Amino acid sequence: MTSVGGSTKAYVYEEGYIRTSSFEYDANNLADRLIHLTNDAVQKKDKNYGKYEVGNKMSYIELQIYIDKTFIGMNICFERDILP
Repeated sequence: MTSVGGSTKAYVYEEGYIRTSSFEYDANNLADRLIHLTNDAVQKKDKNYGKYEVGNKMSYIELQIYIDKTFIGMNICFERDILP
């Protein structure tokens, strides 16, 4: 949102992206922030940055393709079932 000269404007983008981690999730290793924080400022310092996705980011479409390939037959729709 911006406010210039008393005029407020909001910008909404329908397409977003998902930030990913350079490491596989591990609930038993909560202390390792590289596993649990997907913030670019944290991830980009590690040698594994971009190992799975360029810039540790996926578009919604790329995520849907991953879901379709990984969870075959489960009919999971990112926009319907996951996106708030």
